[in-house]
Amino acid sequence: MQTTSLLASETTIAVIGAGRLGSVLARALRAAGFQVLGPLRRDQSMPKADIALLCVPDAAIPAVAFVSRPHVPLVGHVSGATSLDDVDFSLHPLQTFTGSETPDVLHGIGAAIAGRTPEALETAEQLARALGILPFTVGDEHRASYHTAASFASNFVLTVLDAAEQLARTAGVDRSRLVPLVRQTIDNWEADGAAAALTGPIARGDEATVARQRAASGEYADLFDALAAATRTLAEKREPE
Repeated sequence: MQTTSLLASETTIAVIGAGRLGSVLARALRAAGFQVLGPLRRDQSMPKADIALLCVPDAAIPAVAFVSRPHVPLVGHVSGATSLDDVDFSLHPLQTFTGSETPDVLHGIGAAIAGRTPEALETAEQLARALGILPFTVGDEHRASYHTAASFASNFVLTVLDAAEQLARTAGVDRSRLVPLVRQTIDNWEADGAAAALTGPIARGDEATVARQRAASGEYADLFDALAAATRTLAEKREPE
């Protein structure tokens, strides 16, 4: 592991929170050569360490940070939406985790970082790079929009995919048949952006087909209406063919 004066291999990091991300980060930090305590449950006694990394629910951050202060000089959290009011820095890996991943799952992903001081920000950056993560800065004033973007890109995608799976099932089609379509859509979006990648009846102006789809959407009619309205707005951004 390459380090600078702020972080060395003997740096002791207490990972507080034994959930999905806490478990992954503890393994990854240990593999990167740090001295890792944990992952610890937030109700356990706080050990002395150089850094406390809070992997706890957002609502628990103030209390756990307060308890950590007497034992560590730097406290950070891994929340994407929470401000730095109670901590020194933040490091939010922009990825979804099950908790069983190996440390290399972090290699090449991005992470939003922030710090209340230059030293704290540099600590967050060095932690990210030691884990193979590509850091980028997000200020407190933009954290809500950044985290909302992450929810749209992951959580809400799963909501839409679940609706697709249930509707396909009524036609006797397994979700595995939808996977190549989803992957190609993501590839096209990555290459060209959403407007250029958009296809389908709304993009073509085929309202008769849209009406049949809406009638078949069943319990997902409200979701269909909201998505169709947003998709019409997206279609207006497309370059004329």
